[in-house]
Amino acid sequence: MALKKEKGIVIESMDFGESDRVFSLIGESQIRQKFISKGIRKSKRRPIASTELGSLVEIDFYDEPTKEWKSIKEIHLLNRFDSTKSSYLGTLSIMYFTEYLSMLYPEGESHPFLFQLLEGTLQTLETDGNLLTLLPFFKLRALAHLGHFPSEFYCSSCGEEVLHKMAAYFSLDQREFICGNCHSLPKNQIHLIQLMRIFLSKRFSHLQGLSIEPEHLKELDQIMNQFFRLVTGKEMKSYFEFYKSLGNS
Repeated sequence: MALKKEKGIVIESMDFGESDRVFSLIGESQIRQKFISKGIRKSKRRPIASTELGSLVEIDFYDEPTKEWKSIKEIHLLNRFDSTKSSYLGTLSIMYFTEYLSMLYPEGESHPFLFQLLEGTLQTLETDGNLLTLLPFFKLRALAHLGHFPSEFYCSSCGEEVLHKMAAYFSLDQREFICGNCHSLPKNQIHLIQLMRIFLSKRFSHLQGLSIEPEHLKELDQIMNQFFRLVTGKEMKSYFEFYKSLGNS
């Protein structure tokens, strides 16, 4: 029975029995899997906050191949993101981002990039909180990394790049780009497609100096939400309360 280490962020957590907690990590190196921390809800030594959604932790666990839940030997809380969790919207934001990846990220797969994306997102929330830009950026990066969203911007009909066309459109149902030269478009989304390209090619920190219309960010976020529903076939539990609170902020 091998003892392994992992650093990760809790993206799913539930109580089990009278004192245990089962949680899932998006890890820095290991595959996504479930862990059980026995007795932690009654422990005076181990912080229960280490199993909260969004907590950055380091764990030592027993890698038993026959066990669905890997037993935790030690768990250390590295960052709870207290500043973000001090507000209602901040807490909802963490719930939203972790649920988003929990629904997209399959058990048994390893995607260190998604750990980096989520950690960077939570760190940004601590200091910036620019959700208007962060939401579509995060979603587009996650969807593209997992292969759901096209990373190349070519018209599916003529094969030419759409970024420099006068008019272009992203078809949600077909998951492809089409240009105005080949099709009569429902609407011209060239400004959004160019924004998609920027988000996929630049770090979030490099976006701060760009002047982006708030309405374009909102529209892109709506498209990403529709695309997410097509990919998963589900609605997020935190969706309505999160966007209600975001609209009131």
